[in-house]
Amino acid sequence: MRLLLTSLLTAGSLALALPGLAQLRGGYHTPRRLHTQTKQQGYRRPPLRIALGVNLASYNGDVTGRLPDNTLRLGFSVGITQPLSPHLTFVSDLSYVKLKAVDQHPERGLRFEGTNGVLTALLRYNFLSDEAMFFGGARHPAAWQPFVEGGVGLLLYDPVSSVSQGGVTVVLPPERRNSNYMYPHLAGVLPVGGGVTYRANPYFALTLEGLYYFTSTDLLDDISDRGNPDKKDKFITAAFKVEFGLRPKKGKPLVHFD
Repeated sequence: MRLLLTSLLTAGSLALALPGLAQLRGGYHTPRRLHTQTKQQGYRRPPLRIALGVNLASYNGDVTGRLPDNTLRLGFSVGITQPLSPHLTFVSDLSYVKLKAVDQHPERGLRFEGTNGVLTALLRYNFLSDEAMFFGGARHPAAWQPFVEGGVGLLLYDPVSSVSQGGVTVVLPPERRNSNYMYPHLAGVLPVGGGVTYRANPYFALTLEGLYYFTSTDLLDDISDRGNPDKKDKFITAAFKVEFGLRPKKGKPLVHFD
């Protein structure tokens, strides 16, 4: 009787162990749970992307506030894009922006052109959650990602103003000629805007972006007292960027939680 009981226990143990051994031999892995966006949900950050772009800029200030009075000239930019969470992305760009405009009042005849360097840091809110970031999330996330964004920045501006009278254009001396205000000069900017990103895969994306810049200066056009000294200058950029993701080093992905 004792021998029979021992035999039955041994056979039962083997029966329970065999499926587990078969799973290990077959490369079995613990199944991943399909997540939805909730608190304390683990996700992985996509790789940092390097962005190369071109831009067109329009000015709004003492000379004119109308788009037809602007001559759109091509600039360029380089920057980084780092997704922080399924809805938030950090963006930083260094841009070369060219502005040129003529007076909206022909009888006054003012005009200017300027070259500008702009360094910005932006926080972008993506309207659609990036489901590809979640563990066990969607295999085919939405390719199009609309967003709004805002941030802070620095502007290095170098304008040249002139006046046209009777068909003759004369370059004006800088409006601020003291040693503490030599061009190029530095100002602060507050950019706000939005756009859309098309992400082909984690390592390649295209972005179309529009930004409106509030500046801390009224001399972006080198015209202040000659125009309206109580109103700060502003400008707008429209940019197209190509973004390339950096390949991560091999190893375990870092897990983050909302």
